Amino acid sequence: MAKIQLTSEENENLWITPFVAQLTDDCRDFHEDFQSNSVTSFTHYASFIRRQQSSDKHLLNPFYAFLHLCSDIYLSSGRNIQTGAFIGRRILRTLKSIEISSGQSALREFLYLFCHNNLSLHDYFLTNLRNYFPKVSDPEKSFFRMINKVSIKYARTNRKLETYVGDHLQQIENALHIDSFNKNKKSLTIINRDEELLISAMNYSVTAGGKRLRPLLMMMISDLFNLELKSILPLACGLEYLHTSSLILDDLPAQDNSDLRRGRPTLHKTSINNDIPENLFEGRAQLTAVDLIAISMRLINHGLVQNGFSSQRVNQVVDEISLSMHDLCIGQMMDLRAAHMGIEKENELVDELDHIAWFKTGKALEIVLVTPAILAISSSTVNNQSIDLNKIRELGRLMGILFQMRDDLLDIEGENIGKPIAIDIKNNTVTYVSILGIEGTRQRLKEFRQKTLNLINECWPSNAGTIKDVVNYIVDRKH
Repeated sequence: MAKIQLTSEENENLWITPFVAQLTDDCRDFHEDFQSNSVTSFTHYASFIRRQQSSDKHLLNPFYAFLHLCSDIYLSSGRNIQTGAFIGRRILRTLKSIEISSGQSALREFLYLFCHNNLSLHDYFLTNLRNYFPKVSDPEKSFFRMINKVSIKYARTNRKLETYVGDHLQQIENALHIDSFNKNKKSLTIINRDEELLISAMNYSVTAGGKRLRPLLMMMISDLFNLELKSILPLACGLEYLHTSSLILDDLPAQDNSDLRRGRPTLHKTSINNDIPENLFEGRAQLTAVDLIAISMRLINHGLVQNGFSSQRVNQVVDEISLSMHDLCIGQMMDLRAAHMGIEKENELVDELDHIAWFKTGKALEIVLVTPAILAISSSTVNNQSIDLNKIRELGRLMGILFQMRDDLLDIEGENIGKPIAIDIKNNTVTYVSILGIEGTRQRLKEFRQKTLNLINECWPSNAGTIKDVVNYIVDRKH
């Protein structure tokens, strides 16, 4: 390797630069160092000045040394304009940082101590040069602000799942409670009574517990896109209402015919405070599911607009949700047909199940991943080029398949899962376990877990640890 030849001036600057850097730091930190009794060239000099011992001819003023070295660098550059501008900004930022960190009085005291024998220099810094403070920024402070911002985001998006749930679950639960829409309309007594029958049924279903996976996942995605969590809460709640409506319909006799959901009687199997006769249970469950859809769309539309999102983006979100709900219904129809009529092509059983899982389960997950991304597009919080909706949709598909495979295993192996076990066998439902067997399903679950984690890394490199925890939770959950 050839030797790098330096001129004498360049060689000298290599020695000068570290001294300038150290003097800059000591100058900026003078007040903090002085209060903590730290010994630096500045605090040492100031202690003599305050004791009026400045006549010591061996005492070097470090501020003058700093200015002299800055001047020397400028002169050795042949009075280069860019070098001069850089050095000038260095001096300005150094003095400005004293005022920012300790106040204007601290800057006055600093200049008094270190320019006490040069009144013209003191006045120049305090009056003339100080006027330029607003025109310069501190790149070091900006750098650390950036580091701080990145570290905060990393902490938000890489927390353990249980920590994230602990921080946000109660906020979601509080927001999910549904109140009467007609509570201020006293003349509508009959309407109020029947509305209350539906609202009590909605709250019975919505507040029945559950993992709240979807609203939590939406918050995690919103964190990645720097969206304010409070602003997307109407969307998170609205989608949870839609999910709950699909569960009510799924439990009905015409679908899964399930008596339990989340450890409690399903809506069509309970009266709720003995408010209606048994022959109305199923009808109310159907109406409750439809009403949840209506309330959801109203909440999403009005809530997002009120929280500052543009009508264009909100319309796009609503359109996305409508298509997702349509696909979910297709998936449920496919599931019904497969259960009662079988799958037409035996050699395509697994592919067909993947398609059913994608539409029946994955679409509901896809929508909580995609809608925050849509809201983030064209906002100042994120680089639009970093949003790949196709990859995010694929992530929803993979998570849906993972969820369904794990559900199929739990239907055979699960204990205390909050709903009847072996219901798939009872309903003659075609499942991953019925086709691949338990071990085959476990192996495929393992493979799809890795695919999903790899895709998350592609979407958000090193910045989505909490979402990875969600994937692992889906695969490893016991209920």
